[in-house]
Amino acid sequence: MRQTGLEMERGVVRALSLLVLAGGESEEREISLLSGAAVAESLAQRGHRVRLEDPAGLPFRKHPQSILRHVDAVIPMVHGRGGEDGSLQRTLQTHAAVWPGCSAEAAELTFDKARTRERLLAAGVPVSRGFSLRRTDALPSLCHLRGQLVVKPARQGSSIGISIIQGRDELRAALDLAWSFSVEAIVEEYIPGREISVPVADDRILPAVEIMAPNGWYDFHSKYQSAETRYVVGPDSCPDEVNEIVTAACRVCGVTGLSRTDLRITSEGQIYVLEINTVPGMTSHSLVPMSAAAVGLSSGELLEQMLVRRMLQPGMVG
Repeated sequence: MRQTGLEMERGVVRALSLLVLAGGESEEREISLLSGAAVAESLAQRGHRVRLEDPAGLPFRKHPQSILRHVDAVIPMVHGRGGEDGSLQRTLQTHAAVWPGCSAEAAELTFDKARTRERLLAAGVPVSRGFSLRRTDALPSLCHLRGQLVVKPARQGSSIGISIIQGRDELRAALDLAWSFSVEAIVEEYIPGREISVPVADDRILPAVEIMAPNGWYDFHSKYQSAETRYVVGPDSCPDEVNEIVTAACRVCGVTGLSRTDLRITSEGQIYVLEINTVPGMTSHSLVPMSAAAVGLSSGELLEQMLVRRMLQPGMVG
């Protein structure tokens, strides 16, 4: 990374040379490109010099150091495999990059939903009842699980490969779909109720966003294609424990920097963690920008504040 002093003038950060990484080779490539473009535009509006680069491209894959040495900081916007699984973060760590995200170890852990479930369970953080299995495993009894079930790939994002099923008769097809995206699948009870997502920027918990999808759950269509999905920032009657649980989940998994934790809240007020996203979407329709806007911050301002903190406090993860 280029060595530079961070200077402030009248409370405004002087222009930084920033690299936004977007694209990649996962099923989430197109969403990543949209996130990267939105972030690059927002940072450019703050007066920074911004360059977009695809880490799947030959220049970055072959010679990351030659690219990273000419920038002050990096904003990884690669979703899914190659971006959220720790591999990109490991490259950034190797070359002493500054970025507003978590460590490679935390990214690798949280991208694996099976390992994350185990970690959260062991720490007493509430998650839905369920289990994980591979193709070579025998199908277990479902008698200890109630109601509808969710079947999902252990290592995938953007609700890709997820099924909601009624029982054992539909299990094999749902598992086959999940296994087509990941060697391990998770089967767990579907939690009816409210869906809440809580962004965290370093130690700052941003306003929760309640998601009301037209079909009852936030699938790929509801996230990226439906005009009927509704969002409420800072919803009423959100349990006080939500922020405590989000903080605990991030701490247990070693997640720092920018993240977004998704949860379900039952009609009785019980809270369950669904997953932790360490490279959350930043498109114009994404949840983190909505939440940041509610406290008067653009995506560029939010990321700028996080980068300044890292550059003024050497040694911070990211």
